[in-house]
Amino acid sequence: MGIVKSQAYKNTAISYIGIAIGYVNLVLFYPAYLTTEQIGLFQLLIGISLLYSLVASLGMPNIIARYFPFHKSEDLTHNGFVYWVALFSLAGFIVSTLLFFIFKQAIISNYINKAPLFVSYYYYLIPLTFFTVFFNLLESFGKVIYHTIYSGFLREIVLRILTTVAILFLAKGWIDFSQFIVLYILISGLISLLLFINLVIAGKFSYRFNKADFLKIKNKEMVSYGFYMLLAGTIYVLLQKIDIIMLGSMVGLSIVGVYSTFFNIATVITVPAKALNRITYQLIADSWKEKNMSNIAEIYSKTSILQMIAGCLLFIGILINKDNLLMMINKNEFTEQFDVFIIIGLSFLVDITGGLNGHIISTSHKYKLVTALIITTAIICIGLNYLLIPLYGGMGAALAFLITTALYNFCTWFYIKYRFKMQPFSSKHLLVLVASFICYMIGAYFWKMPNLYLDIFIRSSITTLVFGFIIYYLKVSADLNEKVDRTFGFGRK
Repeated sequence: MGIVKSQAYKNTAISYIGIAIGYVNLVLFYPAYLTTEQIGLFQLLIGISLLYSLVASLGMPNIIARYFPFHKSEDLTHNGFVYWVALFSLAGFIVSTLLFFIFKQAIISNYINKAPLFVSYYYYLIPLTFFTVFFNLLESFGKVIYHTIYSGFLREIVLRILTTVAILFLAKGWIDFSQFIVLYILISGLISLLLFINLVIAGKFSYRFNKADFLKIKNKEMVSYGFYMLLAGTIYVLLQKIDIIMLGSMVGLSIVGVYSTFFNIATVITVPAKALNRITYQLIADSWKEKNMSNIAEIYSKTSILQMIAGCLLFIGILINKDNLLMMINKNEFTEQFDVFIIIGLSFLVDITGGLNGHIISTSHKYKLVTALIITTAIICIGLNYLLIPLYGGMGAALAFLITTALYNFCTWFYIKYRFKMQPFSSKHLLVLVASFICYMIGAYFWKMPNLYLDIFIRSSITTLVFGFIIYYLKVSADLNEKVDRTFGFGRK
């Protein structure tokens, strides 16, 4: 776990800096300088581009994670694997873009009544998707050589800082909303270029082409795996974006703006998990290659409890600062629908506490099961959204997200327990829940400070200190206690 802890802590630090920047955008700048309809359109474009990019990439990020260890070579050509990935990715983008043109009328017909603004920005999705595909592929190659820090820095910090600059340009009247979207797309291209340069400088890849090695690649096996992972990955993202997509077509962009803002605020709960997973995902894939089941079980257990600890603390932190958060946003639409955030936050807690269950199956020889599970879950999710959104609007979408997230995690947990005889849960997870409840009561009923930002600082600090003390004292996570001891010199003579 040494390399996991080293890079995970750095990635977490980067992510937290990104959170701070992102929250300034989400809570202060977006509501202040964009209408809820414009916020909704911006988030809808990002959501659709993610799905578009997954289809375009043909499952290549998953193929890279699973098959790179088998093609890795000392001469750094990696037996033509890099060229193979690039070729298939380019073909996937071209084909998916052609389909994007062909089905334009069918797509926009779902939005022309409730979200007509989307129609004007339809073609902006093409360059945004291209840069998303490019970045994701480069990031995947970075992960397999355990270079995860720089891509996280670009995605979490650089992208958000430059987006802040673009928003300020809009606030000053130097650009309009349409130009803001164009500038955001160009920023996405810039971070992709910077990541490419970084990987070239890293010197872990040779760009010599050997036709003989290229032709030896087992196309059928990898394409088959990529197809299943493409379905699984696309539908998994669809599960997280279908609410925004369906809200946009069924109730309009304004509701999407409120819902997506709360959704993005809630994603802070997943940040430590994402930072940890940037390195653990590849370790799981390598462990399957070596058939090291004990290592998989250890990583599975440790990541689950770590992710739950961090997620619960962040969830509590937002809940106890509810009044402060709504005061900063300062729009009635958000105050009236805060319960939407609570349901979305619980959904993310369920997901991260499940740990690496989906990834453990997807990198094993039983990877097809993940596709079947996700397809089934997606059908249920779409059905629930179709039934609940007309009745409850954003809350209906949130409830559908919670139910389907819980269902998927239960099924994957049960299968791993039954098939591989491992599961991550113990009495320590209950201790985290107890600590969370105690700290919520302390933070929620702490007396109000006269200054908003002082109140956030004092309230959050007291809650964090109490939560940290309980978790440390009860020795919920040996890795966390070890980090605290090493950082503060506890236990030294």
